[in-house]
Amino acid sequence: MKKNICVINTKGGVGKSTLAFHVLPAILVDRNFEIIEIDNNNKTTTAFSNTQILKGKITSLNITEGMQKLEEVVVTNMLDEDKISVIDAGGGDDSLKVIHSFIDQDLISDTLFIIPFMPDFVQLKNLVDTYNVLPSEAKILVVLNNADLNDPDHLMFIKGNEDYEISDISSTFTHFAICPKSPLFSYAASRNKETISDLALLANQYDQKEILEYAKVKTKGDREKMTKLYRLWKISRNAKAYLESEAIAQLKSIILGEQQ
Repeated sequence: MKKNICVINTKGGVGKSTLAFHVLPAILVDRNFEIIEIDNNNKTTTAFSNTQILKGKITSLNITEGMQKLEEVVVTNMLDEDKISVIDAGGGDDSLKVIHSFIDQDLISDTLFIIPFMPDFVQLKNLVDTYNVLPSEAKILVVLNNADLNDPDHLMFIKGNEDYEISDISSTFTHFAICPKSPLFSYAASRNKETISDLALLANQYDQKEILEYAKVKTKGDREKMTKLYRLWKISRNAKAYLESEAIAQLKSIILGEQQ
């Protein structure tokens, strides 16, 4: 069983935190997991201050503290067979230091490495650079983040394009998945200080008739407040549909498959 999931890329701004804090918790919801953010420049804990899904599961550290924490992960792997540690590594030197620490701590065989990248030529190069830093025996999942599946310019980063000298990514890497573009991630984090999984909770609890009945009781029949709560439920329904989409189901299948 893979005890660790490490989200890395030597470039920042590729959606590592989107995967680590939004998507992976939805996939690991029935598992015992923690998220360790190792980043000198980006503290995301405050972005999720209202989360129910991640309450008590986030540890945010600078790179020095993070290297010490990875030593503890070795012990956790030994003592807690069910615990999964998700490591969200910062870009640049932060990711490189985390990779080398995994090598030094002999954690490669217990880890699934996820390398996200955006549909961008520079990021494609960084994907390859990051991939080549990892040992040949490492289990690696490449994820195209923020992909608009209706945009031909994005699709060529999946299917390849001879004119632009892009190979078929889906066949180049053993494990490849897509995380489609959605405004729900930034909405959940910036508006509600929570994850997309938290946003989906309302739709998981109520259908349309039930939410209207709940809203009527909760607001004592206040039309404006009822409408506001109903609109939030509709957004929650969109979040639920996203997490149950074919693309996320494929991503989940690969990740949980590597956890067997």
